[in-house]
Amino acid sequence: MDLVQRPELKQKVTLSPQVYQGLNMLAMPVLELQALIEAEILENPVLEVEEDDYEQPDAEEREAAADDERAWDEWLDQYEELEHMDSAAPRDPGAEEINAEEFVGGVTSFTEHLLEQLAMLHLTPEVALAARAIIGSLDEDGFFVGDESEIAAIADVPVDVVPDALAAVQQLDPPGVGARTVTEALRIQAEVVGVDTPLVLGIIDAHLDDVAASRFKKIASTLGTDEQSVREAVESLRMLNPRPAGAFSPGSAPAYVVPDVTLRRFDDEWLVIPNSEAVPGLRVNARYRSMLRSGSTADDETRRYLKDKIRQAESFMRNVDRRRDTVSRIAEIILEVQRDFFEDGKGDLRPLRLEDVAVELGVHLSTVSRGVTGKYMATPYGLFELKHFFSGGYRTSTGMDVASTTVRKRLRELVEAEDPARPLSDQRLAEALAEQGVSVARRTVAKYREELGIEPSWARKRT
Repeated sequence: MDLVQRPELKQKVTLSPQVYQGLNMLAMPVLELQALIEAEILENPVLEVEEDDYEQPDAEEREAAADDERAWDEWLDQYEELEHMDSAAPRDPGAEEINAEEFVGGVTSFTEHLLEQLAMLHLTPEVALAARAIIGSLDEDGFFVGDESEIAAIADVPVDVVPDALAAVQQLDPPGVGARTVTEALRIQAEVVGVDTPLVLGIIDAHLDDVAASRFKKIASTLGTDEQSVREAVESLRMLNPRPAGAFSPGSAPAYVVPDVTLRRFDDEWLVIPNSEAVPGLRVNARYRSMLRSGSTADDETRRYLKDKIRQAESFMRNVDRRRDTVSRIAEIILEVQRDFFEDGKGDLRPLRLEDVAVELGVHLSTVSRGVTGKYMATPYGLFELKHFFSGGYRTSTGMDVASTTVRKRLRELVEAEDPARPLSDQRLAEALAEQGVSVARRTVAKYREELGIEPSWARKRT
């Protein structure tokens, strides 16, 4: 059978470099975003931080400013009152005491980064075990170097479960992780970015060496296209990373964590307030914009340059705004679902999954994953990472849903209240939770106990 090439017309939605920049921006914590904004301002002369104009105000402007000042003073007084309310309340109701490490940014390893994302996916226990084993077998570049039979033996699961587990790992960030080869990693990334055209995939499959040697004419001849199309496809390839783990850089630990949003209560209403102080407002310099108007003395080359830079600046500003809006909308859903917790900081957390938020916002699961990882919410009860409020859950005998985080909290309380001479076994703990209306298997209790750092009953016995 002869291989032939034929033209085919097909509609496909692709991601532009600007949209790809927005996705990367969404994954950044505040401190990285601040550094990116500073770098963009240095590179793009038309972009600047919004600042107050110091022109002499007229009478109407002075009166409006006075009203704003009075409103600000009233809000500030109320804010200071809130700051001093419940000062004795623990910052994390699930902890025994205040842990200063919760308020200091740390360095997350590549494996921890993947496991944290995996825990937020809705997987069966067998698939989750196999996926954890796959993550443990990745090499330093993020490639899967094991085989399915080894993973099945390590996780003690059927072999036919491993492909589903590998597919789950390949959904994680950074794109391409879990691939077996460079070609597979680039194909996965091309699909995520939205540049998986036949030409790009053809180059990935057979012409990576030619790309490295800049043999664009050879590629064009082999694939039956023109050299300009090949160059454009290669530019798309430059957005991909042949070493998926190389895209992950935890960086050094920051001195402190900057929250993306603040949750405050005013009377009976809770408000999610974006942290506008941490991320400055941006604008296009009015002087450069005026040079594009008719009657300007700017030459054609200058106009083209300014149009390009203004277009870049506007795209960058839109991405900053979209990041702020996405994180705020996720925080608002968290507030709605976990309202019982926020009432006094002691209520039970309800189950909340990434999939639920993705459906509510009408976005992809990976968008929500980027929007919660490394993003923090300041509350009257302390500073919490957004993913703290995500977990699976159980349904009580009364029909109420409780999060696994709440089950862990109740488990700790049972152990703290037990008789040291007769500590509760895992089976007895499971029965005690069932008496509270939460039916949990003994092996699940054992897993939660180990995660909480609680010793087994025989080691807790005190005479």
